[in-house]
Amino acid sequence: MANIYLHYTLDLWFEKVYQKSCAGFARLIRYADDFVVCFQYKSDAARFHKELGKRLGKFRLEVEPTKTKVMEFGRFAVHNAKRRGKRAETFDFLGLTHYCGTRKDGKGFRMKRMTSRKKFLAKLKIFKEWLKKARTLKTKELWETAKAKLRGHYNYYGVTDNLRGIARFGKAVESLLFKWLNRRGKRNCLNWEKFEKMLKRFPLPKPRIRVSMFNFSVN
Repeated sequence: MANIYLHYTLDLWFEKVYQKSCAGFARLIRYADDFVVCFQYKSDAARFHKELGKRLGKFRLEVEPTKTKVMEFGRFAVHNAKRRGKRAETFDFLGLTHYCGTRKDGKGFRMKRMTSRKKFLAKLKIFKEWLKKARTLKTKELWETAKAKLRGHYNYYGVTDNLRGIARFGKAVESLLFKWLNRRGKRNCLNWEKFEKMLKRFPLPKPRIRVSMFNFSVN
């Protein structure tokens, strides 16, 4: 419903009306009710911020103020932030924190992504809550379900530049599994040495980049 409603409320208005009034490049990226708008010039961005509220208001919608802001981003943002002795700002979109980085050779600007802290903690909490509810499952079934959950996490968050983020999540899940399996048996019946042997015999999915943000292919 959000896609249908905002297609007419936002997308077409931006494409047919607002974008044509901009002094420079402008682009809207939207998924359901979450969107980011990129502008070449600050004046276009500031004006859009004001007009967006009026546009949405006509359809009895409003912008969430705590999740909406105008910010400088890109290679000029990095340069300007350094002059002020600060770092360039970041923004979260679809569970990923987008930040200013450089290419592999260390030269030139490139936007990079990592799992947002908020989503990382939320997903870990969800996994922990699932473990509590899975106390009646047999170890084999619990293990297979945990593997499926990890694969799902890697498939979504395994994008270019985020290998460290998904690897960190995988390690946190291993730790939770170790603690939970230890609780199921006699106290301290499972030490790390035994658990590592178990991991070698029944390996969990390995974190790896699944989606390239440059050629849009899935591995």
